[in-house]
Amino acid sequence: MLIEIIAILRREKVVPTMRALDAIGLGAMTLLTVSGRGRQGGNLMTDIDREIPAEYDAVSRITKHLTPASFALVHSLSRPVFWIPKRMLQMVVPSAMKDEVIDLIMSVNRTGWMGDGKIFVTPLEGSVRIRTGEQGQESV
Repeated sequence: MLIEIIAILRREKVVPTMRALDAIGLGAMTLLTVSGRGRQGGNLMTDIDREIPAEYDAVSRITKHLTPASFALVHSLSRPVFWIPKRMLQMVVPSAMKDEVIDLIMSVNRTGWMGDGKIFVTPLEGSVRIRTGEQGQESV
């Protein structure tokens, strides 16, 4: 059986993830640029803007650095509404590799901060390689 794994990742984690997947023999994958927001709904600016030094006060962050909060102030929004840029990595793997691939993606991408990403796993009914007509695991 084939399994589709979809991982929503931080942009800076794509290359390390792809290298780790290549190392276990999974070179075939699709990468998409996506935007989304998680459970926090975009309210926790310190998690999103953690690269701004701690000594900056909130006003400095808003006036000197473009953030969702500054957008909300300029546009008279009651709370920031924004989409966080992410990358979506899709791959099809044999079901026997499912746990190994999920564990690998988690180990490379876990930082402990909100926004580390999400992994979705779906069984696939079938797969066909267009060029050769191969089906099932031979087509992956």
